[in-house]
Amino acid sequence: MGENSQVTSENARNVILSYQDGVYYVNKVNVQFQEDADTLTAVFHARKAKDSLFQDLEVKISKAAYNMLIEYAKLDNFDLILVLRIDGNESKWCLMSEEWLKNRVGENGKICYIV
Repeated sequence: MGENSQVTSENARNVILSYQDGVYYVNKVNVQFQEDADTLTAVFHARKAKDSLFQDLEVKISKAAYNMLIEYAKLDNFDLILVLRIDGNESKWCLMSEEWLKNRVGENGKICYIV
């Protein structure tokens, strides 16, 4: 990659982002990549869980979080949900199967079991 290039992924359609006391559903991510930077600027095109209006969230992410987003986008798997939590300079993430999650939801909408 170049010294200062933009990476865009529209494969972020199953990303749930927890950021600044909010939960967001993401449908696109743009990252301004710089080879020598410790942190990168990511723009998450997302909507709050309770809203229908999309907004662009500018978030500083680590290179490790960037690498994880790249690997997730490469998977291009509609069944995988990426849950990403960004808190300051730290980020945590997990992948889960949407089909598995749907199978754990009871008839009345209550979740029967999630680890």
